[in-house]
Amino acid sequence: MERWLEFGLERGLHRRRPGAAPPFTPDRVRRILVVRKDNIGDVVCTTPALRALRHAFPGAHLAILAAEHCRAAIERNPDLNEVLTYTKAKHSSGLLGVPALWELGQIIRGLRRGRVDLAIAMGRPCSRSSAWLAYASGAPWRVGYSTSALQPFPFFLNLGCDPGEMTSHEVEGCLELLASLGIPSAGRALTLVPDPDVQTAVRHRLTELGAAPEAGLALVHISNRRETSRWPLASFAQAADALRERLGLAILLSWSPGDAQNPLFPGDDGKAEEVARDMRARPILLRTPELRELIAAVSLCDFVLSTDGGLMHIAAALDIPQVVLFGKTGPEHWAPVTEKGQILRSGGRADRISVAEVVAASVEVMSRWGRGKTFAAAPGTTGRRMTARGEW
Repeated sequence: MERWLEFGLERGLHRRRPGAAPPFTPDRVRRILVVRKDNIGDVVCTTPALRALRHAFPGAHLAILAAEHCRAAIERNPDLNEVLTYTKAKHSSGLLGVPALWELGQIIRGLRRGRVDLAIAMGRPCSRSSAWLAYASGAPWRVGYSTSALQPFPFFLNLGCDPGEMTSHEVEGCLELLASLGIPSAGRALTLVPDPDVQTAVRHRLTELGAAPEAGLALVHISNRRETSRWPLASFAQAADALRERLGLAILLSWSPGDAQNPLFPGDDGKAEEVARDMRARPILLRTPELRELIAAVSLCDFVLSTDGGLMHIAAALDIPQVVLFGKTGPEHWAPVTEKGQILRSGGRADRISVAEVVAASVEVMSRWGRGKTFAAAPGTTGRRMTARGEW
Protein backbone atom coordinates (compact mmCIF):
# COMPACT_ATOMS: atom_id res chain seq x y z
CA MET A 1 0.00 0.00 0.00
CA GLU A 2 2.84 2.40 0.85
CA ARG A 3 4.31 2.00 -2.62
CA TRP A 4 0.96 2.77 -4.26
CA LEU A 5 0.46 5.84 -2.06
CA GLU A 6 3.94 7.08 -2.88
CA PHE A 7 3.45 6.46 -6.58
CA GLY A 8 0.12 8.28 -6.60
CA LEU A 9 1.35 11.33 -4.69
CA GLU A 10 4.66 11.60 -6.53
CA ARG A 11 3.03 11.43 -9.94
CA GLY A 12 -0.15 13.32 -9.09
CA LEU A 13 1.20 16.06 -6.80
CA HIS A 14 4.81 16.52 -7.86
CA ARG A 15 4.81 14.92 -11.33
CA ARG A 16 8.03 13.07 -10.72
CA ARG A 17 9.14 9.47 -10.44
CA PRO A 18 8.97 7.88 -6.97
CA GLY A 19 12.39 7.68 -5.36
CA ALA A 20 13.83 10.13 -7.90
CA ALA A 21 15.73 12.28 -5.36
CA PRO A 22 19.52 12.18 -5.88
CA PRO A 23 21.90 11.58 -2.95
CA PHE A 24 21.98 14.59 -0.61
CA THR A 25 24.50 17.14 -1.86
CA PRO A 26 24.90 20.27 0.30
CA ASP A 27 26.46 22.23 -2.58
CA ARG A 28 23.15 21.99 -4.46
CA VAL A 29 21.03 23.46 -1.66
CA ARG A 30 19.80 26.93 -2.60
CA ARG A 31 16.41 27.16 -0.84
CA ILE A 32 15.65 25.71 2.62
CA LEU A 33 12.33 25.40 4.43
CA VAL A 34 12.07 24.70 8.16
CA VAL A 35 8.66 23.45 9.32
CA ARG A 36 7.90 24.18 12.98
CA LYS A 37 4.14 24.03 13.53
CA ASP A 38 4.12 23.85 17.33
CA ASN A 39 3.81 26.57 19.97
CA ILE A 40 5.85 29.62 20.95
CA GLY A 41 8.42 27.84 23.12
CA ASP A 42 9.05 25.19 20.46
CA VAL A 43 9.67 27.88 17.85
CA VAL A 44 12.08 29.83 20.09
CA CYS A 45 13.98 26.60 20.84
CA THR A 46 14.45 26.15 17.07
CA THR A 47 16.40 29.41 16.68
CA PRO A 48 19.85 27.86 17.40
CA ALA A 49 19.17 25.44 14.53
CA LEU A 50 18.26 28.37 12.27
CA ARG A 51 21.59 29.97 13.11
CA ALA A 52 23.42 26.71 12.33
CA LEU A 53 21.68 26.54 8.95
CA ARG A 54 22.63 30.12 8.16
CA HIS A 55 26.28 29.44 9.01
CA ALA A 56 26.29 26.27 6.91
CA PHE A 57 24.44 27.83 3.95
CA PRO A 58 25.29 31.56 4.06
CA GLY A 59 23.94 32.24 0.56
CA ALA A 60 20.79 30.12 0.73
CA HIS A 61 17.23 31.41 0.99
CA LEU A 62 16.12 30.25 4.47
CA ALA A 63 12.40 30.24 5.26
CA ILE A 64 10.34 28.96 8.18
CA LEU A 65 6.72 27.81 8.20
CA ALA A 66 5.05 28.25 11.58
CA ALA A 67 1.68 28.97 13.17
CA GLU A 68 0.48 32.56 12.90
CA HIS A 69 0.29 33.06 16.67
CA CYS A 70 4.07 32.46 16.82
CA ARG A 71 5.01 35.03 14.16
CA ALA A 72 6.35 37.67 16.54
CA ALA A 73 8.86 35.16 17.96
CA ILE A 74 10.65 34.83 14.60
CA GLU A 75 9.66 37.69 12.29
CA ARG A 76 12.79 39.73 13.11
CA ASN A 77 15.18 36.77 13.29
CA PRO A 78 18.40 37.80 11.46
CA ASP A 79 19.06 34.29 10.16
CA LEU A 80 15.81 34.08 8.18
CA ASN A 81 15.00 35.40 4.72
CA GLU A 82 11.30 34.64 4.94
CA VAL A 83 8.67 33.89 7.58
CA LEU A 84 5.58 32.02 6.42
CA THR A 85 2.71 31.58 8.85
CA TYR A 86 -0.75 30.09 8.76
CA THR A 87 -3.70 29.93 11.12
CA LYS A 88 -4.20 26.52 12.67
CA ALA A 89 -7.62 25.01 11.99
CA LYS A 90 -8.39 24.87 15.73
CA HIS A 91 -7.76 28.63 15.94
CA SER A 92 -9.89 29.45 12.90
CA SER A 93 -13.38 30.89 13.31
CA GLY A 94 -14.44 29.64 9.88
CA LEU A 95 -16.63 26.60 9.24
CA LEU A 96 -14.63 23.42 10.02
CA GLY A 97 -11.41 25.39 9.66
CA VAL A 98 -11.87 25.69 5.88
CA PRO A 99 -10.40 29.25 5.63
CA ALA A 100 -7.29 28.12 7.49
CA LEU A 101 -6.85 25.10 5.23
CA TRP A 102 -7.29 27.29 2.15
CA GLU A 103 -4.64 29.69 3.50
CA LEU A 104 -2.22 26.82 4.10
CA GLY A 105 -2.90 25.46 0.62
CA GLN A 106 -1.94 28.81 -0.89
CA ILE A 107 1.33 28.80 1.05
CA ILE A 108 2.14 25.28 -0.15
CA ARG A 109 1.50 26.27 -3.76
CA GLY A 110 3.88 29.20 -3.34
CA LEU A 111 6.57 26.93 -1.89
CA ARG A 112 6.28 24.53 -4.80
CA ARG A 113 6.64 27.39 -7.28
CA GLY A 114 9.76 28.55 -5.40
CA ARG A 115 11.38 25.11 -5.72
CA VAL A 116 12.54 24.26 -2.20
CA ASP A 117 15.66 22.08 -2.18
CA LEU A 118 15.74 20.99 1.48
CA ALA A 119 12.74 20.77 3.83
CA ILE A 120 13.32 20.12 7.53
CA ALA A 121 10.47 18.96 9.77
CA MET A 122 11.53 19.96 13.27
CA GLY A 123 10.27 18.35 16.48
CA ARG A 124 10.69 15.01 18.24
CA PRO A 125 9.04 12.81 17.26
CA CYS A 126 8.07 14.28 13.92
CA SER A 127 4.30 14.56 13.53
CA ARG A 128 2.64 13.27 10.39
CA SER A 129 1.34 16.78 9.62
CA SER A 130 4.83 18.31 9.84
CA ALA A 131 6.23 15.58 7.60
CA TRP A 132 3.36 16.16 5.17
CA LEU A 133 4.12 19.88 4.95
CA ALA A 134 7.78 19.12 4.24
CA TYR A 135 6.70 16.67 1.54
CA ALA A 136 4.04 18.95 0.06
CA SER A 137 6.65 21.70 -0.41
CA GLY A 138 8.06 19.63 -3.27
CA ALA A 139 11.57 19.51 -1.80
CA PRO A 140 13.59 16.59 -3.18
CA TRP A 141 15.37 16.25 0.19
CA ARG A 142 13.23 16.03 3.35
CA VAL A 143 14.65 15.37 6.82
CA GLY A 144 12.96 14.78 10.16
CA TYR A 145 12.77 12.33 13.05
CA SER A 146 11.01 9.27 11.64
CA THR A 147 8.66 7.19 13.79
CA SER A 148 5.92 4.64 13.25
CA ALA A 149 3.44 7.54 13.46
CA LEU A 150 4.31 8.38 9.85
CA GLN A 151 2.81 5.14 8.58
CA PRO A 152 1.65 4.61 5.87
CA PHE A 153 3.58 7.64 4.61
CA PRO A 154 7.24 7.02 5.55
CA PHE A 155 8.26 8.47 2.18
CA PHE A 156 7.27 11.95 3.40
CA LEU A 157 10.79 12.00 4.89
CA ASN A 158 13.41 10.49 2.60
CA LEU A 159 16.26 11.53 4.93
CA GLY A 160 14.61 10.25 8.07
CA CYS A 161 16.57 10.22 11.32
CA ASP A 162 16.08 7.92 14.32
CA PRO A 163 14.89 10.02 17.31
CA GLY A 164 16.47 7.57 19.76
CA GLU A 165 15.34 7.81 23.37
CA MET A 166 14.75 11.59 23.12
CA THR A 167 16.50 12.28 26.43
CA SER A 168 18.26 15.49 25.38
CA HIS A 169 16.95 19.05 25.47
CA GLU A 170 14.74 20.24 22.60
CA VAL A 171 17.49 22.61 21.42
CA GLU A 172 19.89 19.66 21.19
CA GLY A 173 17.23 17.64 19.40
CA CYS A 174 17.01 20.26 16.64
CA LEU A 175 20.79 20.51 16.36
CA GLU A 176 21.22 16.73 16.32
CA LEU A 177 18.77 16.50 13.42
CA LEU A 178 20.94 18.90 11.44
CA ALA A 179 24.06 16.98 12.50
CA SER A 180 22.62 13.94 10.68
CA LEU A 181 23.17 15.99 7.49
CA GLY A 182 26.68 17.01 8.53
CA ILE A 183 25.61 20.53 9.62
CA PRO A 184 27.56 21.61 12.73
CA SER A 185 26.13 23.55 15.66
CA ALA A 186 26.68 27.30 15.93
CA GLY A 187 25.86 27.46 19.66
CA ARG A 188 22.85 26.93 21.93
CA ALA A 189 21.90 30.55 22.55
CA LEU A 190 18.31 31.46 21.67
CA THR A 191 17.53 34.35 19.34
CA LEU A 192 14.60 36.74 19.78
CA VAL A 193 14.53 40.35 18.56
CA PRO A 194 11.77 42.60 19.94
CA ASP A 195 10.13 45.16 17.67
CA PRO A 196 11.65 48.52 18.74
CA ASP A 197 8.48 50.44 17.83
CA VAL A 198 6.41 48.12 20.01
CA GLN A 199 8.97 48.46 22.80
CA THR A 200 8.56 52.23 22.68
CA ALA A 201 4.77 51.95 22.73
CA VAL A 202 4.80 49.54 25.69
CA ARG A 203 7.26 51.75 27.57
CA HIS A 204 4.87 54.69 27.15
CA ARG A 205 1.96 52.56 28.34
CA LEU A 206 3.90 51.50 31.42
CA THR A 207 4.74 55.12 32.22
CA GLU A 208 1.06 56.06 31.90
CA LEU A 209 0.19 53.20 34.27
CA GLY A 210 2.58 54.57 36.88
CA ALA A 211 5.70 52.45 36.35
CA ALA A 212 8.98 54.14 37.28
CA PRO A 213 11.71 52.73 34.98
CA GLU A 214 14.49 53.61 37.44
CA ALA A 215 12.85 51.45 40.15
CA GLY A 216 12.87 48.31 38.01
CA LEU A 217 10.11 45.87 37.07
CA ALA A 218 9.33 42.26 37.96
CA LEU A 219 6.99 40.60 35.49
CA VAL A 220 4.76 37.96 37.11
CA HIS A 221 2.97 35.78 34.56
CA ILE A 222 0.06 33.76 35.98
CA SER A 223 -1.30 31.79 33.00
CA ASN A 224 -0.75 28.17 32.05
CA ARG A 225 -3.07 25.80 30.18
CA ARG A 226 -1.64 22.64 31.73
CA GLU A 227 -3.36 21.77 34.99
CA THR A 228 -0.20 20.35 36.61
CA SER A 229 1.70 23.54 35.79
CA ARG A 230 -0.74 26.00 37.38
CA TRP A 231 0.15 27.78 40.61
CA PRO A 232 -2.62 28.98 42.97
CA LEU A 233 -3.71 32.57 42.39
CA ALA A 234 -3.36 33.32 46.10
CA SER A 235 0.27 32.14 45.93
CA PHE A 236 0.96 34.47 43.01
CA ALA A 237 -0.48 37.38 45.02
CA GLN A 238 1.64 36.58 48.08
CA ALA A 239 4.80 36.05 46.05
CA ALA A 240 4.28 39.26 44.08
CA ASP A 241 3.88 41.27 47.29
CA ALA A 242 7.04 39.67 48.69
CA LEU A 243 8.99 40.43 45.51
CA ARG A 244 7.95 44.08 45.70
CA GLU A 245 8.93 44.34 49.36
CA ARG A 246 12.14 42.27 49.24
CA LEU A 247 13.50 43.28 45.84
CA GLY A 248 12.14 46.80 45.56
CA LEU A 249 10.74 46.10 42.10
CA ALA A 250 7.38 47.29 40.80
CA ILE A 251 5.14 44.33 39.93
CA LEU A 252 3.93 44.03 36.35
CA LEU A 253 1.15 41.44 36.25
CA SER A 254 0.98 39.45 33.01
CA TRP A 255 -1.51 36.85 31.77
CA SER A 256 -3.06 35.36 28.64
CA PRO A 257 -5.64 38.04 27.79
CA GLY A 258 -9.24 37.21 26.98
CA ASP A 259 -12.31 35.54 28.37
CA ALA A 260 -11.99 32.09 29.90
CA GLN A 261 -14.88 30.90 27.70
CA ASN A 262 -13.22 31.87 24.41
CA PRO A 263 -13.20 28.59 22.41
CA LEU A 264 -10.21 29.59 20.27
CA PHE A 265 -7.88 31.33 22.74
CA PRO A 266 -9.23 31.10 26.32
CA GLY A 267 -7.86 33.88 28.50
CA ASP A 268 -7.39 34.78 32.15
CA ASP A 269 -8.71 38.34 32.46
CA GLY A 270 -10.76 37.35 35.49
CA LYS A 271 -7.87 35.60 37.20
CA ALA A 272 -5.61 38.63 36.73
CA GLU A 273 -8.14 40.84 38.50
CA GLU A 274 -8.42 38.31 41.31
CA VAL A 275 -4.65 38.29 41.87
CA ALA A 276 -4.57 42.09 41.81
CA ARG A 277 -7.36 42.31 44.42
CA ASP A 278 -5.53 39.89 46.72
CA MET A 279 -2.28 41.86 46.71
CA ARG A 280 -1.45 44.36 49.42
CA ALA A 281 -0.30 46.88 46.82
CA ARG A 282 -2.10 46.89 43.48
CA PRO A 283 0.23 45.82 40.63
CA ILE A 284 0.52 47.27 37.16
CA LEU A 285 -1.86 45.33 34.91
CA LEU A 286 -0.61 45.32 31.33
CA ARG A 287 -2.89 43.58 28.86
CA THR A 288 -0.90 42.18 25.92
CA PRO A 289 -3.32 40.79 23.29
CA GLU A 290 -0.48 40.44 20.79
CA LEU A 291 2.65 38.34 21.29
CA ARG A 292 4.88 41.17 20.10
CA GLU A 293 3.56 43.29 23.00
CA LEU A 294 4.33 40.55 25.51
CA ILE A 295 7.85 40.15 24.09
CA ALA A 296 8.40 43.91 24.37
CA ALA A 297 7.11 43.95 27.95
CA VAL A 298 9.45 41.12 28.99
CA SER A 299 12.40 42.88 27.34
CA LEU A 300 11.79 45.96 29.53
CA CYS A 301 11.75 44.01 32.81
CA ASP A 302 14.48 43.17 35.30
CA PHE A 303 13.05 39.85 36.49
CA VAL A 304 10.41 37.30 35.46
CA LEU A 305 8.42 34.83 37.57
CA SER A 306 6.33 32.30 35.64
CA THR A 307 5.27 28.68 35.37
CA ASP A 308 6.76 26.49 32.63
CA GLY A 309 5.64 27.54 29.17
CA GLY A 310 6.51 29.76 26.25
CA LEU A 311 7.18 32.82 28.42
CA MET A 312 10.23 31.24 30.09
CA HIS A 313 11.84 30.77 26.66
CA ILE A 314 11.06 34.37 25.73
CA ALA A 315 12.73 35.56 28.94
CA ALA A 316 15.75 33.29 28.32
CA ALA A 317 16.15 34.53 24.76
CA LEU A 318 16.03 38.13 26.03
CA ASP A 319 18.58 37.37 28.79
CA ILE A 320 16.21 38.33 31.63
CA PRO A 321 16.80 36.74 35.08
CA GLN A 322 13.94 34.41 35.98
CA VAL A 323 12.46 31.81 38.30
CA VAL A 324 10.28 29.13 36.71
CA LEU A 325 7.85 26.77 38.44
CA PHE A 326 7.71 23.41 36.69
CA GLY A 327 4.85 20.95 36.92
CA LYS A 328 4.84 17.64 35.10
CA THR A 329 6.83 18.98 32.12
CA GLY A 330 10.38 17.61 32.07
CA PRO A 331 13.02 20.35 32.46
CA GLU A 332 15.61 18.02 30.97
CA HIS A 333 13.75 18.58 27.68
CA TRP A 334 12.35 22.08 28.15
CA ALA A 335 14.39 24.09 30.68
CA PRO A 336 14.97 27.66 29.48
CA VAL A 337 18.41 27.98 27.93
CA THR A 338 19.91 30.57 30.26
CA GLU A 339 22.48 31.00 33.00
CA LYS A 340 20.32 33.58 34.74
CA GLY A 341 17.61 31.53 36.37
CA GLN A 342 16.39 28.79 38.65
CA ILE A 343 13.80 26.09 38.14
CA LEU A 344 11.65 24.89 41.02
CA ARG A 345 9.92 21.49 41.10
CA SER A 346 7.97 19.47 43.63
CA GLY A 347 6.41 16.11 42.84
CA GLY A 348 5.37 16.92 39.29
CA ARG A 349 2.91 19.64 40.34
CA ALA A 350 3.56 23.37 40.47
CA ASP A 351 0.95 23.85 43.20
CA ARG A 352 3.17 21.91 45.63
CA ILE A 353 5.85 24.61 45.49
CA SER A 354 5.65 27.01 48.42
CA VAL A 355 5.63 30.80 48.28
CA ALA A 356 8.66 30.86 50.59
CA GLU A 357 10.63 28.74 48.16
CA VAL A 358 9.73 30.99 45.23
CA VAL A 359 10.72 34.13 47.11
CA ALA A 360 14.01 32.56 48.25
CA ALA A 361 14.90 31.55 44.70
CA SER A 362 13.95 34.99 43.38
CA VAL A 363 16.16 36.75 45.92
CA GLU A 364 19.04 34.40 45.08
CA VAL A 365 18.67 34.96 41.33
CA MET A 366 18.49 38.73 41.68
CA SER A 367 21.40 38.80 44.13
CA ARG A 368 23.52 37.16 41.46
CA TRP A 369 22.08 38.55 38.24
CA GLY A 370 20.30 41.76 39.26
CA ARG A 371 21.45 45.23 38.35
CA GLY A 372 24.34 45.34 40.81
CA LYS A 373 22.04 45.12 43.84
CA THR A 374 22.47 42.93 46.91
CA PHE A 375 19.43 41.48 48.65
CA ALA A 376 19.03 39.84 52.01
CA ALA A 377 18.94 36.05 51.87
CA ALA A 378 15.48 34.53 52.23
CA PRO A 379 14.65 31.67 54.62
CA GLY A 380 15.68 28.16 53.57
CA THR A 381 13.32 25.97 51.57
CA THR A 382 12.74 22.27 51.12
CA GLY A 383 11.66 21.64 47.52
CA ARG A 384 13.95 20.40 44.74
CA ARG A 385 15.76 23.09 42.82
CA MET A 386 18.00 23.22 39.83
CA THR A 387 19.57 25.90 37.67
CA ALA A 388 18.07 26.71 34.29
CA ARG A 389 20.98 24.87 32.70
CA GLY A 390 19.45 21.65 33.97
CA GLU A 391 21.91 21.02 36.85
CA TRP A 392 20.47 19.85 40.19
